Amino acid sequence: MEIIPIEALGYGGQPVPASMIVHPGATDRLGIILPGYRHTVDRPDLHYAGLILQAKNADVLRIEYSYSKTDFMSLPDPERAERLSADVRAACAAGLKQRAYRKITLVGKSLGTQAAGHLLEDPAFSGAECVWSTPILPDGRLCSQIKKHRPRSLFIIGTADQFYRPAILEELVDATGGKALVLPDAHHGLEIEGDIPGTLAVLQRIVDAMREFIE
Repeated sequence: MEIIPIEALGYGGQPVPASMIVHPGATDRLGIILPGYRHTVDRPDLHYAGLILQAKNADVLRIEYSYSKTDFMSLPDPERAERLSADVRAACAAGLKQRAYRKITLVGKSLGTQAAGHLLEDPAFSGAECVWSTPILPDGRLCSQIKKHRPRSLFIIGTADQFYRPAILEELVDATGGKALVLPDAHHGLEIEGDIPGTLAVLQRIVDAMREFIE
C-alpha cells in the first residue's frame, strides 16, 4: 500500500489535511474515513475500519481535519456546517480524481456523521453506503438527510452516549433498512468508563459489525 497526500482547499481557501492509502492493483472501490471532533482517523475503531476496507481492495481516503485546534466550535452553527461541508467536499473531490470508483463507503464518527450527511447531498455519493458511528441523533438536519437519501447503513452507538435517542435511532434504521449496533454502557468515545476489558470487548463488536457490513 502507498500513502499519498491529498491536496485540497476548503472553506475560505484553507488547506484541508487529507491522505489516501492507495491499493497497488486495480480497484473501483473507495472508503472515506470522516473522523470526529477529537476522535482522529488513527483511533482504533477508525483504524480498523480502514484496514477492513483495504482488505476489500479499496483505496482509503483519510480526511484529517483538526478542528479541535481551531476556533471551529466558537462559530455559529450555520457557519460550522458550511465549513465542514466545504472542507469534506473539497477533500473528497480531490480523492475522487484518483480513479473511477464504482462503490463508495463512508465511515463517519460523530462530527464525521454530519460530514457524511453533507456528502449525501452531492450526486457523486448517491449510491454510497454509510457507517454512522455515534451519530448526532438530536441533529434534525442529519436525520432528515439520512431519511431523504436512505443509504445502506450501519449505526453504531452506546447507551451511555449523550446523543443516544432510541426512538430516533429506530426511525433511521427503518428508513434505511439498516442495522444498529447498540453497545450497553459505552459512552461517546466508544469506551466503557473504568472498564478496560469491557472496552476491548466493545471494540471487537464494532470491528465485527463493520467487517460484516463492508464485506
